[in-house]
Amino acid sequence: MPERVQKPTVPWGPKQGGDGEGPKAPDVSRPDTQDLLKKMRKVDPNQSKRYRQRTGQ
Repeated sequence: MPERVQKPTVPWGPKQGGDGEGPKAPDVSRPDTQDLLKKMRKVDPNQSKRYRQRTGQ
């Protein structure tokens, strides 16, 4: 049986080519924090009490 040939290993990491292959990171902007605060104000503060009562806890 012939000897196995050792090939040089390529280190892992981003390729420097930038030739357009593979998936790209999406361009996503941060959500508006004011909109998030408005949505959080609409949350019912007694919802946890009702849930505990409904489940018998």
